[in-house]
Amino acid sequence: MKIHLLALYFVLYLSTAATYCYSQNDIKQRKIDSLTLKFKTDSAHIFRFKVVRPFAAIDNRNSFIKDKPVNVKGFQLGVILKEKHTIGFGVYSLRNSSKQNISNKNDNKVPVKRSLSLKYMTLFYQYVIVDTRFFELDLPLEVGLGSYHVRSEDTIAHKILADQKGGTMITGGGVNIILKPFKWIGVSGTAGYRISLDKNPNINFSGAYYSYGVWVDLRQIYRDVRYYGFTRKKYRRRVKTMLAGN
Repeated sequence: MKIHLLALYFVLYLSTAATYCYSQNDIKQRKIDSLTLKFKTDSAHIFRFKVVRPFAAIDNRNSFIKDKPVNVKGFQLGVILKEKHTIGFGVYSLRNSSKQNISNKNDNKVPVKRSLSLKYMTLFYQYVIVDTRFFELDLPLEVGLGSYHVRSEDTIAHKILADQKGGTMITGGGVNIILKPFKWIGVSGTAGYRISLDKNPNINFSGAYYSYGVWVDLRQIYRDVRYYGFTRKKYRRRVKTMLAGN
């Protein structure tokens, strides 16, 4: 009789222990599943699609005015809509000077310094034609208003030969190509043509332009740092702690 009771107690003990272990493992698994769901939700939030996001770019251009090379410095600020349309404004300035000998009334060669200053602001629109993991093709268009100052000076007599100021309307367009060997860094190149609409036939700022440089996707850098540096590490650390616990 005693043997039967001991056997019964032993069976009950094993059954209770097994039930307790199963219950503990089930609770632990439920906590891990909850953490996993939160991790997936947080990850989706980090890499979510945004309808509107800010845009900023340094837009320095190599250009030509009357077949002479000039440098145009500028920047752009705006917003990107639905990852397809970029709208905003750009601010540009150009300063250039050159020296050359010009014949005067007596057919004598006179050294003359010519200086040009051009400042203008544009409204721009850029449409993404193709956007893949490694390649992007955009179509930028712009229109704006500006002012110029053209001056010629006799460097020997220190005499101003010509001094013209005025306003001008500028429009232009081109193509922009981005090569992305990495998710967040690549190279970009732009080529286009600028048209200056001015009433003065002697003033013409129309000409081709091009630029190239490093392309950096700050948004992708932010996403990767936030995901790999914080969110994923936090999830793995909490799961590891939970599995190591009793």
